Amino acid sequence: MAKMCDQIRVLQLAARASSLVLFALPLMRRLRQVGFHVEALAGSDDSTSAIETAGFPFHRWNFGHTFNPLTLCNARRELSRFLEDHRFDIIHTHCSFGGIIANPIAYHRTKVLIYTQHGFYVHDGLHPLARRVWLEIEKVGLRWAHKVICVSRAEENLALTLGVGEQEKFFWVPGAGVEVSKFKLPPDERLERRRALRQSLGIGVNEKVALTVSRLTWDKGYAEMIEAAAHLKREGIPVRFLAAGSGKDVRPIEKAVKQAGLDEDFLLLGWRDDVLDLYSAADVFVFASHREGLPIAPIEAMASGLPVVASNIPGCAEEIEHERSGLLFPTRDSEALARCLARVMQDDALAKSLGEAARERAWLFDINRVLDMQVQLYTSLAGQL
Repeated sequence: MAKMCDQIRVLQLAARASSLVLFALPLMRRLRQVGFHVEALAGSDDSTSAIETAGFPFHRWNFGHTFNPLTLCNARRELSRFLEDHRFDIIHTHCSFGGIIANPIAYHRTKVLIYTQHGFYVHDGLHPLARRVWLEIEKVGLRWAHKVICVSRAEENLALTLGVGEQEKFFWVPGAGVEVSKFKLPPDERLERRRALRQSLGIGVNEKVALTVSRLTWDKGYAEMIEAAAHLKREGIPVRFLAAGSGKDVRPIEKAVKQAGLDEDFLLLGWRDDVLDLYSAADVFVFASHREGLPIAPIEAMASGLPVVASNIPGCAEEIEHERSGLLFPTRDSEALARCLARVMQDDALAKSLGEAARERAWLFDINRVLDMQVQLYTSLAGQL
């Protein structure tokens, strides 16, 4: 396989380096292992060094997430010049901003253009007119790609309704992939991590802890989680909420927590790199997002053996079997979320059953399975070059 691929040059492209690190770096490593020559192009940010440290040539693209017309025009011209000067047999673009801006240009300057959208920017609560506008914008990225990798069945089904290609254009994989074995800790190690993390946060050994790991933005469902926490407190069901993540809405979310009287009950931990400790310390994982492709954090929690309570959006509904490997609640419904949490917190047998089933189901989304499927697509396309 390496001999067949060693002359094939691949460019992984996104608006931000952080998107490549989150969604593409494991694929880049695997492609290099089987013989492809892989480079990266993205807007530089704090994740740039991770790509360079991994040994991949990194080309800076002065772009990002913006609708500023001047910035968009400059980014398109810069990308066009770059692709005229650098030949790539396969270009793989990631996320809406990268695909919408880059694909119409990249299509004419490569033999194969692959696009992974990683989740449409639409959800059930979006106004119908706004949804229609967003889908028309999304179609730009989808239309120009030779192959579209869909990270959920729901995303694949939606893409098929947009008139941007036949069935064979779309290639399904189960998400971005999670290293499931990483989260299967020995019981003694898990207990020690649980004890140490709780002690560092002043949480008692017998207190119930609900954890979320997500960006601090309102569309991740923080309003619903705060309201659910307040509801449980009023009902006399003691729960400590831990929220790990950073984001643009941190200040208003902090204010909402304070106004709800939850300063001691809803702890905003900021960005954390000790997720194994956090999953070990928690009793239940909460994910209240309004829209996702196929989110990574719930799968990590499942692999850790935690019962998961998540909003009933397409991505989460593919990960979790309701009442078997987790509980799903109607999106934006804080009272339903509170009821689900109360069930898990007050029924140890249910929590154990959900967690055990979740641990087994997590293997469906293992990173090695996802990478094997994508490499199979790449080698098939390479054979046609």
